[in-house]
Amino acid sequence: YTQTNGSRAWHNVYNRPQVGVSIKGFDLANKDLLGYGLGIAAYISSPVISTLRFKWNLEIAAGPGIISKPFDDDDNYKNIAIGSYGNAYVFLGQRFSYQANDQLHVSLAMAFNHFSNSAYSLPNLGLNYPTVSFGIGYQLQKSTAVDSVPSKASRQTGKWITAFGLGLKEVSDPKNVKYPTFSLMGERSFGLSRKSSVIAGFDFMYNSGLYATRNADSNTVSVLGNVQLGLKIGYNLHIDQAQIFLQAGWYAIDSNKKDGNFYHRAGIRYFFTDHFGTHLALRTHLFKADYFEAGMAYRF
Repeated sequence: YTQTNGSRAWHNVYNRPQVGVSIKGFDLANKDLLGYGLGIAAYISSPVISTLRFKWNLEIAAGPGIISKPFDDDDNYKNIAIGSYGNAYVFLGQRFSYQANDQLHVSLAMAFNHFSNSAYSLPNLGLNYPTVSFGIGYQLQKSTAVDSVPSKASRQTGKWITAFGLGLKEVSDPKNVKYPTFSLMGERSFGLSRKSSVIAGFDFMYNSGLYATRNADSNTVSVLGNVQLGLKIGYNLHIDQAQIFLQAGWYAIDSNKKDGNFYHRAGIRYFFTDHFGTHLALRTHLFKADYFEAGMAYRF
């Protein structure tokens, strides 16, 4: 990991966090059905309380994950939790650390770890593992003090954002077929603080899995039955050029009705210029994954 030093404004907004890459290996507690897991995630660890000796940090991370024994119709049909080798991996946690001297520290960490393939390959109940860990760290070089760069803005600037996302998903019937999805999003953000903003907007969604499911149920529908339109609100957490977001929406148009009146989205956008960025998100109905979105975003 890297200890930020205050040379950029966002370092000080987040109380000089640590950023880096986490690699975790898991014994999934059932070697025959689940095997082992591996998660590789980019993370940020931000101090909530920071004194000369003691720190309490909150941590969030996301990246790819691997499960060694996913579901298989013939060889592993009892694994009803997850259906693919490749998955998304996320963890949320907290860390307590004590600085023994300038270079040596000890820590106690607790985290909630999650593997999911976002319904790309069924089954996809997901795997959830709480962990507790103890660590000893030694910093080879002492941190170099630099002049802090303060944030000039008292809150995030409001912007218009449009984004699109493409995805693939499976449905329970017919099995083992990938159905494409498309989402077009329009949002207006309003600054709350230097860290956060809220949004209001709409979603246009095309989910071809709806057509397949209802035709399998002998409810013949037109392709237009795959179209859904939603109105939404959301919250953005800004970390430099990245935005971690949570959204909740209401279906204004939805001929399916089986998943209820509300949907949700969680994800990240990273803007590599002032206007253009990437969009990665998971669309759900509360805790039930619907599909993953990968695309681009534009703000102005």
